[in-house]
Order: sequence, then structure tokens, then C-alpha cells
Amino acid sequence: MPPYTTTTTPDIELNLQWGDLSTVLHNILPYGNSLATEASEMLSNIIYHLGLSLKAEDWAPGAVYWAKQLNQYLDLKYTLPRETRVGLAKLFFELTIAPGMDSTMVEVWSMYCRRLLKKKDLIGPKDLTLPWRPIYDILERTLFPKNRQRALLSESKRMVKIIRLIEEAQRFFPPESSEEILEEFLPKMSARNLPDLLKAQTYLSTFLPTDAKNGMDPREWMPAIFRIWSMVVRSGEFDRNFMSLISRVALDNVDMKDMFTDGQVRAMFAAGLSALSLPVGKGKQTSNVDAEGGAAHKAISRNDMRMTSFVTFIVNTIKPISEEQNPKSSSLAHLQDLIQATESFFHPSNSGPWSYALALFLQALAWYYLKRIKDEENPDCKTPQEFRLTPELNDKFVETIKGVTFLAMFSKDQRAIAQTHMTLRYLAWIAPKLVVPGVLERAYPSLESLTETHRTTSVISALGSLAVPMLNRDNYPQGGKHLTPLLHLTVPGVDLNDPAKTWHTLLFVTSMISTVPVRDLTEMGSAGFQWGGIEEDMMDVEGPVDLELEDSNRKATTAEFEEWLMKFLRRAILMFENYPEANQGAKKDAVEGSITGTISYCFEILFGQLSPKLYDMTTKFVLELLESTPLTNAGRAMGAFVSCWAGADRKSAMSKVFSILDREIRSELEHGASSVPSLSYSHLHRDASLHYHQGLLNQLILSSDILGHRKDIISIVKLMVDKCQDRRGYKLTAKLLSNALNNLLFTYTQDLRSHNKEQWQDEAFMAESHKNWGQLSEPGAEKLTWHIPSQEEINFAIELIDLFHVTSMARLRDLISSNSLEGKQLSIELCKSITMIKAFVTGMVTLVEDDGDSPVSKASLGEDTVSVHPMKRIEVGYCLTDVNDPRREKIRKIRADTGALLHELMAYFIAKREDDVENIKVLVKTARVYLSDHGTDSLNYDNNKKGYDFLKRMYKLPGDKKLYPRVMLCRRASSMHYLRLKTNSFGRAKTDLHDSLLADLTELSLSRYTDVRKKAQQALLKSVRCFQGAKNLVIPVLLKALESTNTDNERMKGALFLLAARSLSLPCLRDWRFAPDYVLRLCTAHHADKPSIQALVRKNFLEYIINMTNASFKVLVSSELSAAVERLSITHHLKYDSDTLVRATNKAKNRRLNNIKAYDNLLVSLTEVVQNATLHWRYQTMAMSFIELLMRPEIPCSLDIAKFETKSLLSEMPTVRRIALSSLSIIMVNVKVRTNAQGDPYSLIIRKAANPLRRVVTLPENVPDDFTWEYLKASVAEIGYDSPESSLLNDSVSTGWLVWPKSFKAYLPRSDSFVMPEVDTESHPTFDHLEEFFGQASVWDKLIEFMAQEPVRGERHDAFSSDHSRFYKSIFGLWEDKFLDVVQPALTKLAARVDDKNAQRTAAELTGGLIRGSKHWKKGQLDDMWSWLTPLLKKTFQQCTPDSLVYWERFVKYVCLYRDPRRVLPFITLLFNTPLDPDSTAAFAESKNLFFTRAALISLSWRVSLLTPSLREDCLKHITHPYKQVREILGHVINELFQLAPHPSYKSVKELLQAEAQTVGQRSRMVESLDEKSGHQVQALITSLSKWREERQPSIQGSSDYTNASKTVLAWIFQALSGFKVQATYGVVIPLVPELFHMQDIPDDQDLQQLATLSLLQLARFAYPPSMVPEMVDLFCTILRSSTSWHVRNNVLPVVQIFFYTNLYSMDVQMMVKVMDAVSSMLQDPQIEVRQLAATTLSGIVRCSQRDATQTLIQHFKQMLADAPLPNRKRNQSGPSRANLPEGYSEALVKRHGGVLGLSSLLEAFPYDVPKWMPEVMVFLAQFFSDPPPISTTVKKVFGDFKRTHQDTWHEDSQRFEPDQLEVLSDMLISPSYYA
Repeated sequence: MPPYTTTTTPDIELNLQWGDLSTVLHNILPYGNSLATEASEMLSNIIYHLGLSLKAEDWAPGAVYWAKQLNQYLDLKYTLPRETRVGLAKLFFELTIAPGMDSTMVEVWSMYCRRLLKKKDLIGPKDLTLPWRPIYDILERTLFPKNRQRALLSESKRMVKIIRLIEEAQRFFPPESSEEILEEFLPKMSARNLPDLLKAQTYLSTFLPTDAKNGMDPREWMPAIFRIWSMVVRSGEFDRNFMSLISRVALDNVDMKDMFTDGQVRAMFAAGLSALSLPVGKGKQTSNVDAEGGAAHKAISRNDMRMTSFVTFIVNTIKPISEEQNPKSSSLAHLQDLIQATESFFHPSNSGPWSYALALFLQALAWYYLKRIKDEENPDCKTPQEFRLTPELNDKFVETIKGVTFLAMFSKDQRAIAQTHMTLRYLAWIAPKLVVPGVLERAYPSLESLTETHRTTSVISALGSLAVPMLNRDNYPQGGKHLTPLLHLTVPGVDLNDPAKTWHTLLFVTSMISTVPVRDLTEMGSAGFQWGGIEEDMMDVEGPVDLELEDSNRKATTAEFEEWLMKFLRRAILMFENYPEANQGAKKDAVEGSITGTISYCFEILFGQLSPKLYDMTTKFVLELLESTPLTNAGRAMGAFVSCWAGADRKSAMSKVFSILDREIRSELEHGASSVPSLSYSHLHRDASLHYHQGLLNQLILSSDILGHRKDIISIVKLMVDKCQDRRGYKLTAKLLSNALNNLLFTYTQDLRSHNKEQWQDEAFMAESHKNWGQLSEPGAEKLTWHIPSQEEINFAIELIDLFHVTSMARLRDLISSNSLEGKQLSIELCKSITMIKAFVTGMVTLVEDDGDSPVSKASLGEDTVSVHPMKRIEVGYCLTDVNDPRREKIRKIRADTGALLHELMAYFIAKREDDVENIKVLVKTARVYLSDHGTDSLNYDNNKKGYDFLKRMYKLPGDKKLYPRVMLCRRASSMHYLRLKTNSFGRAKTDLHDSLLADLTELSLSRYTDVRKKAQQALLKSVRCFQGAKNLVIPVLLKALESTNTDNERMKGALFLLAARSLSLPCLRDWRFAPDYVLRLCTAHHADKPSIQALVRKNFLEYIINMTNASFKVLVSSELSAAVERLSITHHLKYDSDTLVRATNKAKNRRLNNIKAYDNLLVSLTEVVQNATLHWRYQTMAMSFIELLMRPEIPCSLDIAKFETKSLLSEMPTVRRIALSSLSIIMVNVKVRTNAQGDPYSLIIRKAANPLRRVVTLPENVPDDFTWEYLKASVAEIGYDSPESSLLNDSVSTGWLVWPKSFKAYLPRSDSFVMPEVDTESHPTFDHLEEFFGQASVWDKLIEFMAQEPVRGERHDAFSSDHSRFYKSIFGLWEDKFLDVVQPALTKLAARVDDKNAQRTAAELTGGLIRGSKHWKKGQLDDMWSWLTPLLKKTFQQCTPDSLVYWERFVKYVCLYRDPRRVLPFITLLFNTPLDPDSTAAFAESKNLFFTRAALISLSWRVSLLTPSLREDCLKHITHPYKQVREILGHVINELFQLAPHPSYKSVKELLQAEAQTVGQRSRMVESLDEKSGHQVQALITSLSKWREERQPSIQGSSDYTNASKTVLAWIFQALSGFKVQATYGVVIPLVPELFHMQDIPDDQDLQQLATLSLLQLARFAYPPSMVPEMVDLFCTILRSSTSWHVRNNVLPVVQIFFYTNLYSMDVQMMVKVMDAVSSMLQDPQIEVRQLAATTLSGIVRCSQRDATQTLIQHFKQMLADAPLPNRKRNQSGPSRANLPEGYSEALVKRHGGVLGLSSLLEAFPYDVPKWMPEVMVFLAQFFSDPPPISTTVKKVFGDFKRTHQDTWHEDSQRFEPDQLEVLSDMLISPSYYA
């Protein structure tokens, strides 16, 4: 019977309609011609069964299995016809959003759906439309459930895949979706509550489509988005979301004109500049407000890095049109400004955490730019010609970032260097003439001289990156002549003492040689080439390239190959000689290992590229090497070397070298090597030489043609089998056989050369080969030479199997059946034979495709045979496929026999020699290969893939065309072959033989010996994945090992380790045949008390909990889903006979019923387990956690569980109580959901049921003007219970703040006549029990007593717990005021315990739960409650202590958050009507009321703004309060009160969009407005402050009104500037700025000065809307020019510098000049401190923007110096004195110092380069060296700084100076010597 089940696939005419589904890639494979039919058979099989599974509602394993098969089909690079792709994508999308689908499956569907939608050219919006709302619903439901229904960890993790799906599905949203999405999310945005705001904004930026061609034009909504963006500052997350959105707009509309206004581009650049987060200015970096925003929104964000978004935006807004029309404000110009402003951060001597980020930024810029170039070269590109990038733009772009890239090349951060080298590679493809000479100019000095060794490694690596673009003749013709000079210079890089350098050098040689045939082309007649140095190249850049000259230079340079090659080989061998001695049996040192790997990769390519003449030279070299002393310390490296050499000429290598190795091995064996039998790898010195030659022979046999040497090979093997007695000797012998079989029987590529075979052998072509260096080609062009096993090779292999394998098997059977040997001797003999068998099992995997004839085992698939069966094997070139070939039968028999023998051996070892660990390990490995390797095992495959991926990264270019060097294409083909082999190893049908082997491995995985366990577990986990149904075989054994009857700890340990492995833990999670057993075993594992086992149980439990999903047992099939399945059937003509369909449907139905049964039984068993009195508490809590996680609304909670949980709630154990409390909350929520659902299955499955009081308020078409005012008025009025419809309660804060939605949810107040629904009948028993329980006073007393205990888990848990409050809330929500009589006395008593902070915490939690639980009570019930609660709260607040303040503050927030103010009106009235008393002596009593007020204001926000005017008046009156504690919180409260006032409240989204589109660039009421009243209040405050300032007494006489008021104002301003809300900030802060500088100038109050300084730094770093920047600039300039206090002038300067950098993109040239003039006028300030600070500020400003102004400034400062000659001083005998300074001397000195400072500030603005004007200015400055201080001091400092910053690059910089200038400089730069 064949090893797979065939099914009759209907309608084979499908294959005809599909045509050829294989692609170009398959034609390269040696068996490629047979793949067309394979693909169509495979696809029709998949679709047939997928359709069947879906019709039968068999989601898992059925549909999931076939979806995975489809994924595999795509992995194999087969294509899908368009209509199939469309049908499947729609289908997977519908499955993703089906309610009730398990989240693990949702993950699978969304992944596959995304894969099908991803390729834009294969499927487009014309083919398919997908709705957006269902995805939003599923995200909202899973990630943001009601607080009391907890979001499972695993489910939120899995939503990431859905977010990824939205990215691709966006193109398919219908055109009207943009409007719907804006309508949905804009009204949810409110700048009052950061978490909500971020959530709404993240949704908006994740969902909103951005392509103008498929829907709404983004220009309609972008003005509004930018305006909303300017409403929120300081939030990196907020910026990230909008940057991601705007960059998508740029990317999707690259072909549209004027997409962005200049202001929008500038705003984006400003955000980009802040995203680089560079440390500018003093003071600490501003704190981010994101911590307030929580992390919930991150689950729905796309996670684009801000930098990537920024780069995408820049690259896609560079357009030739905008460059021509406004070159000063185009994206490229802004990019130049950005690079200029940040240039100094790229310099190696200024490195820090930002270096890597900046390097990434450059790499992303270059990558995306090159990608855009490549996309536009594509013939299908839709971008019109005038929008495409031009060569001029490319040069301009490269010029912009080239300089800083060269700086970053030598960064101190290794990661930054690696990114920079990639950047250089991309730039070299964009504009090679600008990049390559620069790199070479840095490379030659670094490689030639010894002074720059620190740069060598970086340079070699950079050259390696540039190899292909540099050598490619079409890209950079001048590059070829540098090939051999560079190769020569890098030879010393091969050096064992510096592994990193060696690694980079080898990679460099490989990348250089991989596209260059190494042959001397000068023999064909051409003179030698003399290179004239880099200057030549630099001269070439401008003019046209003389191709003939360059070609002859290329040709001439090849004459050096011969010399370089020998030098390089000798260097490598020298390194081998220096390898350390091999350790005894330990693994070789990792460093040598990695170098050996790189060497073999390098030499494999190098030997292949050699011309026959050069190859013959290397042959001599190799033969000499083999005849000389063996390098026993570098056996592995030498083996790799020989293998690479032999692979290049397989025929001759064998004949030349085999005889030498044969002779050496024979002579060693004759002299007694390897004659001591051993089981360990002991390293005897006398055997070293034998092992060395055996190793070389193995590698030779792997890589050369061995057919001609049959007899010799058999003879030497026989000798070695006979003579080798030590472990390493016989292992190497076995390895030789497995290598021989590999060589004979595997299919592999043979040449990795840079050209196809015909070209390589064509003399004429090769003579011109220098023209093809660095050539790239597309896949499909390469003609590969494959090794395909010939008949002789197969026969030779079978001969080896007969000779050695069959005899070893006989020998083994003999050993285990007779008792002739024993002890160590027996072990050694067994080891020899098993090792031999392992070699053959490894070598013969590709001979036949199965393991002989035994039938498919019955235990194979359990019950799922209808839906899942193995796929047919795919073609991979097995050797014996002809059914009539007798050899095939023979080998299948041998395979089957080998398997049987392995089973016998394992049984033998388990029974008789369990302690023979070494042999069992070899045996287990053999079994693993036998079971899991069918052509390649996963390790081999992974290594191959890693190598391929590494190469891919090295050569990859962006864009659709895959252009690679030929080496890479060969690797690609063999990688494809490997993938096919790997595919065949999985999903196989298993036979009885496989069953018994898997059972043996399972048994060994539970062995007593740790080593055996580890090896067997690895083997088992690999094998289990290869067979269908294997897990069902293994898991029951493991679960049995966990039973309490098992006392063997080691077995338990083994089982727990295996069940923790992913491939076995998942069935235990998802498959209800195993889940109940596993859960119960974990909960009863307390019988094994070994700590290591307990730790494992805990680990497995946590892992299980984290991954547990809580899916319902029923998936609701929507009509859309049924239609999609139907459409798939019709498109593909699928017909199912009713019999099959009924069978499949019943199967799925039964499985579902069994699952429900298993679930019920599990809950019953768990309830029994937890009630067991002997159970340890830790296991009890585990079982309770499981019960809690298993509860679900669609299945009513059993009475037993409810009884148990109520009992546990009063347990002595805190952990037990905690879990019981949360379980009871869930039970009560579920009762509520069931009651409201009234049996509707949909509500139960999505776990949401509408409350009968819920209503939807729809706003009128035209919203009246006073709508918002009326809404706010209603918010604080009493509830009208008589006409409930007129006072609907809305619990959301955000509704209507920014814009009114079309409709919103609200609740009816509950009138007495309203009837609430009855509790559903199935929940009654539980409900009644709970009612009885909570009705007992004793229960409440005990509960409160427990709750008021000290928290067990330390400080962290000593906080107001919203979990506890939610628990109380559930009670009061379900039973309303039933228990109030019992709770009221208890609560009153509790609140009276004023000094016990835990009692206060409990009181706060209980009261909070009570108030929130009363949400839907009737009026009478509420009045009763408030009547006793209000006085109680008032009293409690009055008696509140500093210890319990924090609990009550959280209580206020908890009670008010997301509540209509009317629900808590009595409470708000209580809070807001407590006046301040300035004469009170109790500071705490005053401040605590303010704390509560602030908490209420933050939670209720703008809804209570009508209650606040009197409160604001009151607070402003007390601004001079004497107590610090009160002042601080007062400042915060005033800030909140001002921030409450503004609310844009547009009438509709449409109005919002139109209003913003009309006011682009102007001020908007949304951001910068302050209402009149607030404005008057601020002005009045300023007047009072200046009055108080004049009246102020020195602080010795106590604090004055001025200092008190100032400190309150500073607390207010600092708070305003630290938050994210800006609406009221600008209007308040800016008028106060002059006052802040005055406060900073109060000398005798340190506190005040510090506070003012902090506030000013915050002010400088704040982001301002562009329309306000001119006002700020005027303000600063006025203060600078008009202030009379030098302190104030001095304090303004640092603020100006930071402000300038932060708002760089909001200033135009006039503003910048204005600031510069104001700052440079300070250079003549009489006060020296001001002058010096002005110079520093000026240099910062020049550095980041105004470089064009340098010349004017130089003239200005020189003029200043010319106008201020110093009058001569007369000296008298007693020395100079102040009195006789000539007139005007000090003025002249100040002016002169100003001029010198000005020039020095210009030098300091360019710390790392030397502009043209600099040498002359430096010489000019030198003449002031001997002026009196402070002039001379300034000059010395400037020259000192110059020397320090130019030290690294002095050899380059010194060339910018004339000789006479250098002379002057050297005098200035050399410190005067004492001896001079």
C-alpha cells in the first residue's frame, strides 16, 4: 500500500484550466519538467478537502490542516490563479471575523489571508472588497472587554496578526470606508483623557485608508489631522501613530501633485527631528507623558518606528517638480537642514546612545531611496514621468547624506558601523561616482599605514559591502583597477589574534572574487598597469569616462592575481599552524569554529573561480602541504580546505591526492595507531596523525569523483574497519562511508562559478571576462550543473551497503543474542556496529522514498481520518523510483529490516543494559535520523537556510527584480531543493514499525539517566513532528507518567520537560481529548516533593495559563462565510457526494459534543480536587485558577462551584481569597450577561449583551448652535425621573468634546415603573445561593476583617484595588440595595477607624464599589443611599490622614471616571463646595481637599465645566497661600481648571474637516485660544505680580506675597508645560514669560530661582504651532534688548538656543536673522558672562541653520575689531593701576572682546571640518594672542579646542591650509616649553 491515502479528486479538467502553476525557479531543478502536473494535482487536492472541511464545519483539525497545506504549497513557490487567490482570501477573511472562532485559529486565518493579499500585482481592489468594521469589532471585543471580564493574555498576543492583516487589507476597504472610519473615531478623541485619546487615534491611524485613487482624497482630512496633532505634545506614541499615517499618505500618493502643503512638510520634519531624540541644551530631557497613556493602545498600533515613517515620508515627497518650483522649502532642502543641524552627532568622537539610531536613519534613507529608484525603473510603474526621480536629484540626495555617512563609518558603536556599511552599499548603487572614491580615499591610508589600525576592520568591511557596485562595469567603470591593489593590501587582515578582522577580510575577499574569474588576462597581450593613486580617481569624477582606458586598466590589474593568490593561501595556512591544540574530546573553541566556517565558504568560491593555470599552481601547493608535517591541531580547517580545493576539479583531485592519504593511513595503522579499544574520545597523541589523515580523506571523498576508485576505497575501508579500535578512529571510518553515500546518492549543485559552464569554457568570452565583473542576473538565466546519481553510482552505493551495513546488522544481532562478550568489551563492539549503522542510515535516505511495505498503522490518525490525511510525496529526485526495479525492493527490505533492528536494540538496552549511556546515545541518534530524515534533517536545512539568508542580506537590492550574482542564484536553487526534501519529511503516514520506534524513544525520554533523557527527548520531539498522529501516541504515555501512582521522580521530570515543549504542549491546550487529563495531572502533582519537579510543574502551569484561550464551542457561521464557501465550490466545480459530506459533518458534530462533555467533566473533577482537604494550598490555587479561566457565559455556573468559591472567599489563605474574589466577580458578570442576553447565542458567544436601559441617541441632521451648551447644562442638573427619555445619561467623557458623532450610546434613568429582566432559569441556583450568602451580616464582618488586613505581598500591593471595588460593584449591581441594611453599619464602623490605613483602604474600595454599583438603581434607592453616604464621606474626608489620602484620592477618580456627572452629583457638590481658608494653620487639611478636587476634575473633565467658575475664582484668590504644600497642589488645580474650559465641539465631522481645510496655517480655536474671561484673569494676575514685586521686602523678613504667588504660578506653569494638553497652556504661559525671567532674578530665594529655571527649560523644549513662533521670537528678542538686569539677559540666551533647535522648522529666514542679530548684539554687552554665553549660543545657531550668513558675520566681526583699537596704557614705576587707564579703554576692550568672541563662535560652529574661510580667519585671530585678558584667554581657548576636535582627521584637514598659514598655526598649537 502506498504511504499516503489517495482520494478521488473530482474534475481533473481543473488542471487544464489552471495551466502551468510552477515558476521559473522550478525549471532550474534537475527534475523540474515533471512539476507542472504535480502543482495542479496538489492544489486541486487542497481545495477539494478545504471545501469539504468548511462545509462540514470541521474547523480544526480539518480546515486548519488544509490551510497549512496551502501555505506549504505557496512556500514551494507555486502560483495561484487569480480567481482562486481571490476566493481563498475572501474565505480566510470571513473565517478571521467569525464570532466564536478560537483565537489561535483566528491567528492562522489572518496570517494566511494576509499572505494572499500581500502581492499587489496579483490581486487588487477590483477583485475583492473587504469590510473594515468586523475587524474593528473583533479587536474591540478581545482587547478591551469590560473590566470585569478579563482579557486573556494569549488572545491579546494573537491580535498582532490581525493588525498585520489590516495593513494589507486596507487596499480592499470600500471607497466610502474613509468617511465611516473618520465618523467612528474622530468623535472618540478628546484631549482630556490620554488613554482614550491614544486608543481612538491608534485605531484611526491603523484603519484609515490613504490611497486617493481608491476612496477619499487624504487632502480632505489631513488639515484636521495636523491640527489635532498640534493639540497634543510630549507624547512619542501620539507622534508615532500620526507619523505612520502621514508617511503612508506620502507612499500611496507618490504620483500625485501637491499632496502636502509646505506647513505640513515642515511639521513632519519637526516631528522627525524630535524622533531622533538628540540631547540638546542643558537640563534633563523632557519626560514623556506616554506613561499616563497606558499600554492598551499598543496592541492595536502598527508598531512602525517613528524613524521609518519619517524616512518613508522624506523619500516619497522628493519630486523634481517641487525641487524646481521652490528649492528652498522642498523635502530635500529640509533634509539638508536636518543633516546640517545634527551633523556633529555623527562624528565618532561624539558617540553615544544616539549613534545607532542615526546610523539606522541613514541606512533607511538610502534603502528607501534606492527602492524608489528601482520601482520606477519597473516597466509597470504607474508614476508619471515628471514625478520620477532624476539623476540630478539622485546626486543631490547622495551629496546630502554622503558626508555624515563617511563620518559614521568609524563610529565607536559596532552596530552603527554595520548599518553604515549597508548605507554605503546602497549609495554606491545610486551615485557611485560620489561614493566609491570617498571610501577608497579613506581606505588606502588605513590599509597602508600602521597608524590607523583602529580603522582597518571598518574599512575592510566597508569595501566588502561595496564589492559588487564597485566592480560592476555599468555602474562604476573605474572600480575594476582597484581590485588587486586592495586584495594585496588586505592579506595581512587574516590574523588569528584578531578574529573579527579575519572574518571581515575573508568576507571581503569572497565578495570581491565571487563575480570575478581569477585569471591572468595579460597573457593575451597587454602591458602591465601602473596605478597612479587615488588622485587619478578623484580627477575622473567630473569628466566623461574613457571606457577603453578603464578596460585596459582592469585587464592589466589581473597580472597580479598569481602573486596575490599564493600570498593569501600561505597566510591562511600560517594561521592554521597557529591554531591551539585540539582539546580532549571537548568541542573546538567557538572562535576557531566560526573562522573555519568562513574560510571554507571563502575557499569554496575562490578555488572555483581560478583559471586552469592558477588551479594547477594551487594543486602543487596542496600536494606539498599533504606531504609535509600533519597540522593535527587544525584538522577540521585543513579538511575544509582540501574539500574546497577538490570540489573545484572533482576528477583530477581524487587521482592526485587519494594515493598519498591511502599510503599515510596504511603506514599509521601498520605502526599500531588506533589499536587500543576505547569508548571515549580520549586523545592519544600517537593516534593524532591517523585521525588527521582520516579526516582529510573523508572530506576528499565527499567532494570528488570516487567512481573510478571503487576497489581502492573498499580496500582501505575494510582495513580501517578491521584495525581501528579507538572511538574516534571507527567513528571517522563510519563517517567516510556516510560521506561516500552522500557523494553518490544525493542531488546537489556542482559549480558556484560566476559564469555558466559554456561561457566558462569559451576562451573568447573569458578573454573579455573583465567586462563582466560584478555582473548581476535575474533568476532563470543561470544554467546549473547538478549532480544526479547515475546507475553506476547507485550500484556502487548498494555494494557498500551489502558489504558493510548488512554485515554490521548481522554482527549486532549476533552480539545481543549470544553471551560471548560482556562488560566494556561488549560495549565497544556494540558501539562500533551501531556507529556503522548510523552512518548508513544517514547516507541512504535518498535511495527510496519510504520504509518498506508494512501497512499504515491503525493508531495512526485516531478519529480524524475523514478530514486529515497525508499529502502525496512531492518529486525530489529519489534514486530508485521504478516499481519494477528489483534493487528498489531490496533496499526497501533493508530499510524495514534496519528499523526492526533499531527496535530490537532499544528493547535490549532498556531491558538489559540501561546504564550503557554512550551506546544508547548513539542508538537514539540513529533512530532520530531513521525517523525524521528524508533527504535532509531540520538542522541541515536550517544551516543551509542561514547561509542562504546571510548571502541574501549581503547582495539584496530593494525592488521587485531579484538581481543577484550567479553564486547566489546557485545557492537559491539548492535552497529550493532542500525545502522540497524537508517538505517530504513532514506529515507522513506512520506504520506499525514507526509506532514501536516512537514508543521506544518515549520510554527512553523518561529514563533515569539525564544524558539519555536529554538526547531521547530531542530525538522524540523531532520525530513526532514528522508523522501524522504521532502525538496522539506519545501524549497518553506522558500523562500516565504524571499520575499520582507513579513514584519515579525521573520519569515525572522527563514527562514534564516534554510537555513543556511547544509541539506537545499545544495539543494539551487545544485538544479536548488530552486537555482535561493534563490539567488534572498538573493540579495533583503534589505527591512528588522534589523541588526541581515542583519548579517544573509551576513553570508548565504558568506557560499553560499564558497560552490558554477561552473559545466557545460553537462558531457562528455568518451568511457571508457560507457564501464564500459556496463561491469557492462553484469556481472550482467542487462536487461532494452526500455520503462523504454527511460523514464529515457528523464527525465534526460528534467532536464538538465530546468536547463539551470533556469540559463539563473537567469542571466537575476540578471541583472535587479543590475540595480535597489534603491538597497543598499551592495546588489548590492552581486548580482554582483553572476553574476561573474555564468559566464562560454560554455555560451556566454550577452550584457546587459557587458554593466552593463563597467558602474560599472567607479562607485564611490570602491567595485563595484573591482567586475566589476574582472568580465570583466573573460568575456575577456571567449571570448578568446571561440575564440580558435572554438566550441569544450571539450575545453569549461574544460575551456582550445590551442592558435593557440602553438607548442610542441620534443627533438631528443640523445640530443647533447651543447644543453643546445645553448638553453641559444638563450634565450638572438633577435627573428628571418623571420623563426619563429627556435626561438620558451618557457615561463617556469624550463624546462631543472634539466633534459630535452622528449618534451615541446613553442610558435611561430607571424609573419606578421600569421592569428589569428576570435572572435566567439555569443561573437561578447559583444566584439564589449567592443572595443567601451575601445577605448574612457575619459574612460581611468577616470579609471586611480579611480585607482590612495588611497586604501580604509587600508595598507594591498596598494600594486602592479596583479589582476589589469591581467585586463589590457586581454585588450591588445584581442585588441593588438588598444588602444595604447589612453593609451600612459595617461600613460606618470601618470608616470610623481613622488611624488604621488598611481599614481606610477597605472602606474606600467598598464605598467605590457601592457607588458604581448603584448605576441602574431607582430614584428612591439612590436617595436613601446618598442620604447616609454624604455625611459619612464628609466626615471621613475631614478625618483623612496623610497615610490614607492616596486611597481616597484613587477612590474619587474611580467613582467619577466614565460616569455621567449626574450619577454622582451629591458627591461632586460635596467636593466643590469646601472653601479654602488662608488663615488655617493645618496645611494638610487645606491641601487634601484640593487633592480630591483635582482627582474629580481630571476624571469628570469638561462635563462639569459649568460648576467650576466660582472654584477658579476661589483658587486664584488664594494664590499667595503661605504653605508650600498647599501652593503646589493649588497650582495643579488651577491648571486643571484652565485646561477644562476649551472644547472645540464641532457639530459634525464634516464641519470639522471643512473648517480646518479653510484655516490651514492660521490660528485655530482648537489649539491656541483662551476665552475672554480666562484672558482677563491672567492679565489681572500679571498686574498683581508686578505690584507685589515692587512691594517685596528682602527674604530675611519672612516670605512675601510676591514669592508665595510666584511659587504657586510656577507650580501651575510647570504642570501645564509637563502635560500633554495645550489648549489653555499657550494662552496662559506666554504672557507670563517676562515674569518668569524676573522670578529667576530674585537673588535671595534659591527655591524660586530653581523652579523658574526648570520652567523656562520646559518652555524652551515645548513644541509651538508655527503661527505662534513669530510671537515667541519677538518676545525673546525684546527681553534681550530691553532688559536692564544682566542676569535676565544671561538667562534668556540658553532658552533661546534650545527654542531655536526645537522649532527649527517653524522659522523662516527673517525670524532666524532676527534671532541672530539679537544674539550677536549681546557680544558687546558690558558684562563678560553675557558676552561668553552669547558666543556659545551664536555658534549653536550658525551650526544648525544659518551657514550662508557666515561671510557677512566674518566681515561684521572684523569691522568691529577694526573699529576698536586699544588705546596705549602708560606704565608708571609702581605698576599699572586702574586709575590711569586711558579714556575709552574699557569700552574698546569690550568691543574688541566681542569681535574676537564672534569669530571664535564661528570656528566652534564647525568643530569637525575646515570650511574654505577658516584658515584665513584663524590666522587673523592669531594676531590677538597677546592682547590683554579676557581677549587672549578666548584666543587660547579657541586654538586649544580646534586642536582637540581636529586631532583624528588632522592628516586630511591640514591639506586645506597654505604652508605659511600652517606655520602660524603650529606656533599657536604647540604648548610653549619650559626649556625653550
